[in-house]
Amino acid sequence: MIARCWRVPQWRVRHWRVLPMMAAITLLLGGCASMLVEDTTPLPPSKLLPLGSDTISAGGYRFGGLQQTSEPPDRLILVAMSGGGKRSAAFSFGVLKGMRDMPVPTRTGPQSLLSQLDGISGISGGSFTAAYYGLHREAAFGQYEQDFLYSDTNSYILGIYLYPWNWAWLTDPLVGTNDFMERVYDRTMFHGARFSDLAARGKPLIGIGATDIGYGMPFLFTQEVFDIICSDLGPFPLARAVAASNGFPGLFSPVTLTSHAAACGGRKPGWLTRITEAEKNDPISRVGAQARSLERYLNPEQTKYVHLADGGIADNLGLRVAGGMMENMSQSHSALAAEGFDRIRRILVISVDGEGTQDASIPQHRMVGGLFAMFGLVSGTQIDRYNFETMVTVSQQIQDLAKALRALRCSRGKMIDGAPCEDVQAELMHVSLAGMPESPEKQKLLAIPTGLTIDKADVDRLVQAGTETVTGLAPLRQYLAGFPGVQTPDPGRSATRMPGRR
Repeated sequence: MIARCWRVPQWRVRHWRVLPMMAAITLLLGGCASMLVEDTTPLPPSKLLPLGSDTISAGGYRFGGLQQTSEPPDRLILVAMSGGGKRSAAFSFGVLKGMRDMPVPTRTGPQSLLSQLDGISGISGGSFTAAYYGLHREAAFGQYEQDFLYSDTNSYILGIYLYPWNWAWLTDPLVGTNDFMERVYDRTMFHGARFSDLAARGKPLIGIGATDIGYGMPFLFTQEVFDIICSDLGPFPLARAVAASNGFPGLFSPVTLTSHAAACGGRKPGWLTRITEAEKNDPISRVGAQARSLERYLNPEQTKYVHLADGGIADNLGLRVAGGMMENMSQSHSALAAEGFDRIRRILVISVDGEGTQDASIPQHRMVGGLFAMFGLVSGTQIDRYNFETMVTVSQQIQDLAKALRALRCSRGKMIDGAPCEDVQAELMHVSLAGMPESPEKQKLLAIPTGLTIDKADVDRLVQAGTETVTGLAPLRQYLAGFPGVQTPDPGRSATRMPGRR
């Protein structure tokens, strides 16, 4: 029997007196029902590439494994959605809606910015929006609100702790509270979908980010990352990845993955073999730090399991893994060419940040609140400072990638596809709640809590704010107008629906 996680109706939460009786009956009957929890699947030998190859496996859910367009792309557009509970999920969804109405010049005429995305990463609250859009695409608009944004997700969480038939996590060491939430997300949003279903949809690639609490490292659900634990991402449940990304420590148990690294026979990603010992031992080398971290995963005696919790712990903006991948590719012309990046002329990374700001009134008061208030203040301050450092680092990594692309293109000739070889531009744009112009409405939006249940009216206001913020971002409109292709229409017409939606 598989335990089901029923949510708690509001009127029942008040009936505390029945709980001891229910608990006693449950224990007398032998405890909670068992639950089947899915784990990783080893990479089949047929997918493993020869030793010394640039990647460990072939195909899978990665950029190179997704369906390509008939013509080589001349742009790379990525979106990263931050953590911040349902507030961030709603704001990010509004940004996607705004992107449907933003024109981008292409060889065949103006298309919507949304239709041109190559990848979307989602952290914690942002992972709901990223995963849901990745699976449902155009059907998400008008459906996502009902399936998730308007729902009372907190009531499901209460059900895990209050209903004895959901207490398998108390009696079975292999079952955790987040395993119940996985089933909630699957039943309400993903309906049995696997990453192989996302792969069948093609671009954009959806990267769900969590934190490996064993090493304090960001962990992204893509095949490149699953390669290092010699596992096949295709059969992995989408809802389980989202549960891992939202596994707030203390409230939810970690999602544990088994590493099958021994089955890969010592295979390593190509970029790792190109790192010198001097770089690897340099304590202030970013590439060296990545190499040292990766080797811990590749060693089957050192890493047997990966324990994942909320992605916001290691990277609340969802940018660090993508930035690291760009940095790794920048080290090798062959790696760039293998990904088809030698024709790229425009790189755009949009950071969608639904996090709020610190309470400016705290230094004015003697008391700061209880334990939970203190935890929120400390973690919020840490996230804010870490976000700044992440933005600075990733901005540099994007520029390093552009520099490497210029060098690669110019090594092949002065003109590439009719354009100067050095014509490569890269930008990191930040779309945030905190960056909105000061107004009473902004303060109301920032005051909305980051939990998993918020009022319908607040959801609608956050969605609208996301739409208006991205469509009103002048630097973004200006950068899009300079994309290769036909002349983009007047930015003032950005509310006009563009063709090319997916």
